[in-house]
Amino acid sequence: MNDPARFPGASAHDPAQPLHMDMATYMMAAAHDMKNSVCVMTAFLEKALDEIPADGASRTMTHQALYEAQRVNSHLMQILALYKIDEGLYPFDPVEVDLAAFAHEVLGGARGLAESKGVALDVQPCGQERFWYFDRDLVLSIVAQSLHNAIKYTRDRVRLGLRVTDGQLEIRVEDNGHGFPEFMLERGYPAQQGIDARTGSTGLGLYFASRVARMHRNRGLAGQTRLENRGDLGGGRFVLSLP
Repeated sequence: MNDPARFPGASAHDPAQPLHMDMATYMMAAAHDMKNSVCVMTAFLEKALDEIPADGASRTMTHQALYEAQRVNSHLMQILALYKIDEGLYPFDPVEVDLAAFAHEVLGGARGLAESKGVALDVQPCGQERFWYFDRDLVLSIVAQSLHNAIKYTRDRVRLGLRVTDGQLEIRVEDNGHGFPEFMLERGYPAQQGIDARTGSTGLGLYFASRVARMHRNRGLAGQTRLENRGDLGGGRFVLSLP
């Protein structure tokens, strides 16, 4: 029997009255705790890869496990960021970014998985533009996840392209796979439509990318995202435009 006198500072609770719970706060705390655990798993897997011979039979499986851990970590980071954005707590911080260094970093993070799957990665440089202003952490998360998705669905080739068109930076990730399903192109795959029974996907990554794109504004223009098929490599293409 619960006796309030046994717990100083506690008060009796009327079972007829529901407990007030801020579920969003609890969920974000749980997501943060899970993210920390996944980061530990990722570090262990990266260390394991350093110790597995290049021709080791388990190397491909370890790369795949690392990719899945990184994907979960990316989703948890996006959930936490979306919560902070909705609450007006996210420290949105556009800075001048060296585009060549940015491309080198994001490709470096995907190269191990690509090599384990026999996928060629290349980059289409940005011509004369060397710098652009955007929130580096948010955009890096979007492009890295898009690259990993392209590696998963391509036949054997993925390209990261950067170019300035009509005063906007376009960051393109494309592959030579079968392209996006038609229903994704028709509706843009918004997260508000819930879990898709055909794919099991929540659309979180594309929703996050769209929200982040719209946060970037300049000269009356806002960023945007789009999906295309039959790109330069013949497969699907994800485009992030930043003014």
